[in-house]
Amino acid sequence: AALWAQEVAGPESILLVLPSDHLIHDQKAFAEAVHKAQQLAEQGYLVTFGVTPTGPETGYGYIQKGSALDSGYQVARFVEKPNQSKARDYLDSGDYLWNSGMFCMRADSLLKALQTDAPEVLEAVQAAIVSATRNGDTWELGQEFSLAPDISIDYAVMEKAPNVAVVQAGFDWNDLGAWSGYGSLMAKDAQGNQVHAPDCVLVDSQNCVVQSLSLIHI
Repeated sequence: AALWAQEVAGPESILLVLPSDHLIHDQKAFAEAVHKAQQLAEQGYLVTFGVTPTGPETGYGYIQKGSALDSGYQVARFVEKPNQSKARDYLDSGDYLWNSGMFCMRADSLLKALQTDAPEVLEAVQAAIVSATRNGDTWELGQEFSLAPDISIDYAVMEKAPNVAVVQAGFDWNDLGAWSGYGSLMAKDAQGNQVHAPDCVLVDSQNCVVQSLSLIHI
């Protein structure tokens, strides 16, 4: 995407990278956070979005805030999913944010970081683009793309680069990658069940999340 953006829109074009399974209701606050991230990205920072923890969650990675910047913080470090004790310490300190997995950065900043920290990824993708089938601004990558190393941007770049910043999110956020996150969209009954299935019959059931296949939208 960075190579595409550099060619089509220029090296200083801004990338906003968003997972498809996240739910954000407060679009105004989200837009404000994106604007802050854009300001930092224009200065050359690789920016991530940190969510203020609402509990000692062990299913998320954490970001420790460093020195304050104009519209965010430098990242002191990334922390893998902690145990319950560590998660409680992070929550109590006020210095840690949930790692949302959303990013904002200039195309050339990302490509420079890849060249430094993960050149094998960049080289593999460059080779795939050379052999890509092009139709205007649309590129269809061939088999070469599958040869790129299977590594996340967190490990490849964000945990290594010196110019990483975080914007503290002022919006609500739900990672729908787990049933607990999906269930939080529904009210609980007296037994702790969260149900979105009108024909469902529960017998001696507690703390279940139930979704009818015929009702996929909430």
